[in-house]
Amino acid sequence: MTKPGKQSGRQYTEAEVRAILERALRDAQTREVSHDELVAAAEEIGISRGAIEAASRDIEHVRGEEAARAAILAHRRKGFRSHLFSFLLVNAFLFAVNALTDGPWWFFWPLLGWGLGLAFHALGALSSDVSPRQIHRELERGAAQARKEQGRRLKAQRRAERLERQQRLERSAEDFGHAVEEGVATLLSRIAQEIRGSAPPPPPSPPPGEGVSKRSRIAPLEEDEDESEALGEEEADRAARRGRGGR
Repeated sequence: MTKPGKQSGRQYTEAEVRAILERALRDAQTREVSHDELVAAAEEIGISRGAIEAASRDIEHVRGEEAARAAILAHRRKGFRSHLFSFLLVNAFLFAVNALTDGPWWFFWPLLGWGLGLAFHALGALSSDVSPRQIHRELERGAAQARKEQGRRLKAQRRAERLERQQRLERSAEDFGHAVEEGVATLLSRIAQEIRGSAPPPPPSPPPGEGVSKRSRIAPLEEDEDESEALGEEEADRAARRGRGGR
């Protein structure tokens, strides 16, 4: 068994490094590698972060050009398929009209003229040649669409934040209103308690039966005085009558 220390002193050329890395990546399990992992792996073999950043930008540019090229070719083929469908449908209708009516055959004239235009369209649509100007225009169009999409996302995010802020303000105002109502109710309750505490106490009510007993004691005395006055007046009348009779 070979010890690991015996391999540490070996040196590899640039071509060998590329071949070894390609072989290792091909034999390893396929998975996506993040940018940080790529930078860390490059630094292990002595490649600077700046070189990795520049190479990654080049790869992104190449990837964008390839995507733009694929989009252009797909758009061309889609247009050709639509053109071919219209060509077949219309010329089939013209053939049916020419076959069902009397007269010479004329449908092949529009078929020939339109077929020539379709052939030129096929040459351009089925070709894989894309000019740099077309790629640049497609990249600009994709960038414009990306900016529009980002603008829509930002607008939606701002709208959601504004709605959330408005709901938070409404909840705060509602809580403040409840707090004010509770404070006013508490203040009024305290004022009422202070007013009740400062009022003079009511006079004590007499015990049951006391007022009745006093009136009952005063009423007989008044009746006795009236009776004695009446008796005195009767005695005086009798004495006056006896004096007049004796004379």
